[in-house]
Amino acid sequence: MHAFSLTVLVSAGLSAVTGYITSRISQGRQQLINRQTYRVALLAEVRALHQRLQEYEAAFSGRVMTGQVSGAQVLKVLMQSGEIVVFANNTSSIGLFDRPTALRIVRFYADIRSLYGRALVLSELADAARSSYVETEMHHHLVLVGKLRRRAHGLVRRLRREQPAFSLFRLPRFR
Repeated sequence: MHAFSLTVLVSAGLSAVTGYITSRISQGRQQLINRQTYRVALLAEVRALHQRLQEYEAAFSGRVMTGQVSGAQVLKVLMQSGEIVVFANNTSSIGLFDRPTALRIVRFYADIRSLYGRALVLSELADAARSSYVETEMHHHLVLVGKLRRRAHGLVRRLRREQPAFSLFRLPRFR
């Protein structure tokens, strides 16, 4: 009778340990799949924003700075509705990335928002009157667009880094 209860106890213990390890492996693999899916979606969005920044920079320097087109018309090139849907709808998933990458992503999108706000103000100022202050601010704005475009390029490179082969088959680290 004593040996039977010991066998049942050991069997229950092994079953519990096996169940725990299996669930941890499953959670780790699911987190890896989520991270890779979010990385690919975010990469596509940042690439599109990078392309949009290149178009905006060319249009701003070639047409707005020379006075051919108003800033409000070129502003339509900068950002359109739904341009940052992946980031906006999945902000809670930013923790799937390592800390430096997550900080770069958040900083990039914060800069996109501030650039858009600055462009709105500049388009209203430029339409009202062209003064030396507006010209100076337009040059600063163009410099910021270039910096943000380079930051987007760096973020694209960082997000494109490949995972090791067969990364879905690795066992997760237990913490």
